[in-house]
Amino acid sequence: MSAFKRTLLYGAIITAQTSIGSAIASSAFDSFIDDTTVDGKLRTVYYDVHNKEKDRLGEEKNTAGAWTGGLWVNMRSGYLADIFAFGGSFYGVTKLHMKDDNADSYQLLIDDYHETGVSEGYGKIGQAWVDLKLPGSIKNTSGHIQAGRQRVYTGLISSSGSRSAESTWRGYKLEGSTYGLDFGFAYVDQMSLRNQSGFHDLTDFSDSPKQIEHIMGGELAYTFQLAEKRTLKLKYRTALSKDFLQAHNGDIEFKTPLSDRVGLTLGGKYYHTKKDGDLWSGKAWGKPAFDEEANAYNFHAALGVGSWNFRAAVSHIDAKYTHPTSATGHKRPGAYYYDFGKNTHGIWDLGTSGFAEDMMYDNETVWMAGVTYDFSHLGLKGLELGYAFHYGSGMEVIDPSGNKKSTSEYENDFHIIYAFPQPKVKGLKLKVEYGIYRNDEELRKAIKKEEDDLRVWLDYTFTLF
Repeated sequence: MSAFKRTLLYGAIITAQTSIGSAIASSAFDSFIDDTTVDGKLRTVYYDVHNKEKDRLGEEKNTAGAWTGGLWVNMRSGYLADIFAFGGSFYGVTKLHMKDDNADSYQLLIDDYHETGVSEGYGKIGQAWVDLKLPGSIKNTSGHIQAGRQRVYTGLISSSGSRSAESTWRGYKLEGSTYGLDFGFAYVDQMSLRNQSGFHDLTDFSDSPKQIEHIMGGELAYTFQLAEKRTLKLKYRTALSKDFLQAHNGDIEFKTPLSDRVGLTLGGKYYHTKKDGDLWSGKAWGKPAFDEEANAYNFHAALGVGSWNFRAAVSHIDAKYTHPTSATGHKRPGAYYYDFGKNTHGIWDLGTSGFAEDMMYDNETVWMAGVTYDFSHLGLKGLELGYAFHYGSGMEVIDPSGNKKSTSEYENDFHIIYAFPQPKVKGLKLKVEYGIYRNDEELRKAIKKEEDDLRVWLDYTFTLF
């Protein structure tokens, strides 16, 4: 081959390599930019929580809640080379109105009532994270690890989005799936609660709060695809709050169609939590929880019939506390505790808890029956109404004479959800919840609570690009 031909060949090869490399680099970078999204939420929230028992005790601060406005802005990049991404969130909250005699905002605002008598709004960078994921070319396995400030719903570790802004953690989160087995792991060491402006160390409930070094959580889940479109899902979740508590949860859920318009779900849950070190004192928020360990057992069922959904569940709680005390003379029973420190969140999804009262006292058996109806088939697309009744009994209160009294409690919960279907207000959603919690006199005196609970959210979700 002549020198001239070799020169042409080398030039062609170099040009081709440069073009291919440039195309690959351009493609990798283009997806990083083109897949970037910025979205968010405008939220206004109104809470009015009226503790009627405080009225009877003559206390002035008998209500809690506020009316707030919030802005959430989220940014997420695309994946660079199908591996690397980053993102973050800003949350801003302002106070629109709050009654002068409210005890606090019920975690809608920064509550400094006991120190300054003021509840106020705030702004914060609630999320700032980087993400590494397995390339999509890997078959049968996917996964990613995320580090930084972020939402975490892994194992029994939980964030919360039910107030003016979200609560987020600082740490690491691993999520993935391999051959149908879903898995997750999280390690966190700080949290910014839904009414905090910064991130803070995790602490116990002692008078001089001690630091909880970290919380680790994990989960495994697998869904078996059975004949006749039936499914069986098994899930295990756990969390360890160092030197404080460890908790475990097992779920089983079976779904089967009964006809084209009817579907049945049956399931069971088991929760177990126990002392893990010297930071656990048996109390939470100054109230009895349990001595060494606690258990919760649950069975639940749901029947979907066209636009109707019927639900039923029963739970039983074991949470012994052997040293009850009370300033009022009535000693309250122990209770299941599902968070992992004073300024943390844990997952609690038994379904028998009302939203005004958890109903998880020692030796309590709780029944729940509920129904929801979707009005879409009647021409009111986006409208849903629901009702649930909760009844718990069997928990014992010790009266001022030292006698044990078996007590009971109940709650009526109502909800309305309307997701506006009109194109001009797409993304607008209204949710209203109202709970009426009542109990026996002996329990009411022990826990100092009988409550009417109204909560309203109006959200507008948007996408900028």
